Amino acid sequence: MEILSTAEGWIAREAGSEVGRASAFMLPNKACLVAFHECRAEAYAPLAASVAAHYRRPLHFVADETDDLSPLSSAGFLVDRREGVYVVPTAPTGVSVPLGFSLVTADQVNERALRELDDELRQDVPGAEGWKWDEAGFRQETYESSQYDPSVYLVAVDGSSGRYAGIARIWIRPRGPRLGMIAVTQPHRRRGLARAMLSQVFGILHERGHQEVTTEVDDTNVASRTLLDGFGARRVGEELWLVRR
Repeated sequence: MEILSTAEGWIAREAGSEVGRASAFMLPNKACLVAFHECRAEAYAPLAASVAAHYRRPLHFVADETDDLSPLSSAGFLVDRREGVYVVPTAPTGVSVPLGFSLVTADQVNERALRELDDELRQDVPGAEGWKWDEAGFRQETYESSQYDPSVYLVAVDGSSGRYAGIARIWIRPRGPRLGMIAVTQPHRRRGLARAMLSQVFGILHERGHQEVTTEVDDTNVASRTLLDGFGARRVGEELWLVRR
């Protein structure tokens, strides 16, 4: 089988015909995320080998629970993490912001401060350890994204210190809103702040006619699963994070 490198990625050819393609990019934590496109089973292994040789690091791949994993297993991929896919109702809960804190929208926060807060919060997210945005990448994935809506991207502020204490972020997608992050910095946890932030962004969505949001939570993230359970979340699927070391 012949593997050709192109500007878009890699193409597998056999007997003059294309039998699969692969592309990959680096996440801000230096993990290499690979995608396979229209691949025959025998194309996965040589394509993965070519991508790995180029990046010289482990490859990560996200699969749905219903996917046939046998071609990926043959290519050296093993399940590393599992994330539950949840649907969460946005019905109003009326949870108040804890005394001493306030919530502001993302467009009221300095870009560098917001980027550094995002980096800090991701260190406790399974699979995101070591995450560090560069300026261009953060701007592109945030302010320049068609899914960005500052009214449902809230930042918590500690009134006593002025420090930013957490993020509740909803991405507005064509197929429906997605909860991209709900996290609080370590010194400010266990005060009900995360629940209050979610209550506010969910209330805004509910007023707009969105009855529910989707999100993904790592199976080991007990705190986040417990938080969402309090809003009536129900598990509707599972995503598998595979790695080829």
